[in-house]
Amino acid sequence: MGGICTSVNKKNKVVEVNRKRSQKSEKENSINANTNNSVIKNEDEKDNKNEKKNNDTNRSKDSEMISEDEEENIKNKNPDIIISYLINEKTAFQEVFKTNDNISSLFDILLVKKSKYAQYDLIANEELSLSSKLNEKIGTIFPNTENAEVKMVYMGLDLSDDMKAFYENHNEAIGMPLFNSNEVLIFHKQSKNFTTEVIKNNKLSKFNNSSSICNGKSVLYLSGGENHNKSKSTNLFISIDLLNTEYISDLPKLNLARSHHSMIFIPKKYIFIVGGGTNEVELYNIEKNSIEIDNKMNEIRNECTLFIMNNTTLYAFCGVSRDGSFLSTVERCNLKGKDRLWSYVNYTTADNTLFEDCFYVGSFFSETSLILFSASEDENNEFSNILFDLEDEENPTLNYYESGGRIKDVIPEKVFHSIDQNTSIVIPLIKNVCKYYKINDDLKLNSEICPDVLKNIV
Repeated sequence: MGGICTSVNKKNKVVEVNRKRSQKSEKENSINANTNNSVIKNEDEKDNKNEKKNNDTNRSKDSEMISEDEEENIKNKNPDIIISYLINEKTAFQEVFKTNDNISSLFDILLVKKSKYAQYDLIANEELSLSSKLNEKIGTIFPNTENAEVKMVYMGLDLSDDMKAFYENHNEAIGMPLFNSNEVLIFHKQSKNFTTEVIKNNKLSKFNNSSSICNGKSVLYLSGGENHNKSKSTNLFISIDLLNTEYISDLPKLNLARSHHSMIFIPKKYIFIVGGGTNEVELYNIEKNSIEIDNKMNEIRNECTLFIMNNTTLYAFCGVSRDGSFLSTVERCNLKGKDRLWSYVNYTTADNTLFEDCFYVGSFFSETSLILFSASEDENNEFSNILFDLEDEENPTLNYYESGGRIKDVIPEKVFHSIDQNTSIVIPLIKNVCKYYKINDDLKLNSEICPDVLKNIV
């Protein structure tokens, strides 16, 4: 019985071993199958990735080809156009633009090619003003063309290219009226002497010390002033030929009556009239013999100092306000601009330099600066002279200037006139001698008397 039992267990063990071996074999086969499937799957995924990468690469190449096509298409839609800028029917310069550029681009290039001050209008197709088309595309004005022309029309005043040289070369004589004696004191450039000329008619008698004067091209201009009882200002305007004082001309009357105002001659043919109880500026055109209101200053400036710098910009220094207080502000105006707007000058000071309560007379110092000499009715003028430095136009500076002297008289015309390369002069209101102030090339102030014409002048 026991032997039979042993044989059965042995048989069961063999069966169990065979079963386990069979399961192991199946498991191994399954693992191998899974491994093979995984390898195949990985290979398939790798192939898919490569295929995708190749497809992406091909798409990228296609995309690049499309971009090039698009660029070519854009280029065809926005081609270059060569614009020729004409002055007096002659080409001044040429510039390349895109047809999709705004018309304003045509004006922007003028700031580089031409003066930053000068303003121009551009005329296309003989009569079309482009200044009103700034936001339109160039291609809309010049369709279907690779070349086009625009005419440059200068909008500012006809100014001299060298103001200082113009004063030197076109002033043979400089005059000052002697109101109480009905005479004119004349400084002659060549002889460097004075003569006095009696004005035979009564036109000079209508002007007085509250009138304004200026010299230009050997002509003396007088305007405004107070009437005889000083009750109101006048609007009279005349000129006297200093080379032949018999020629006295009545000019168009001022648009506004003025007294204690300022005038300046601007080469080649203009006179600006400023102050006298109003901030409105008048412009007289000598060639056209016409006068008009030009624009407004920011402040009323009686007896201010007018001076032209850089052959472009008119400055108005200080002066007296309507309430009689002295001003320390400065304004300027671009005469090469169309509208000639006045703006304040933001100057800085060095060593506590300040404009003082006095009048100033301007004189050329260098290309970028001028001297403002203090002038006073007081014989003891202790006010300082000032150097106004414009090297940085946006931020000019004030410095005290030692000149060796000060002006101790009233100067109705607040400009030293250059009579040659080395000398500038100004004539004060005459008391009992004939004299003038002179600046030589050392830029020192000198007062000189002309004994040949000493007279009993009051």
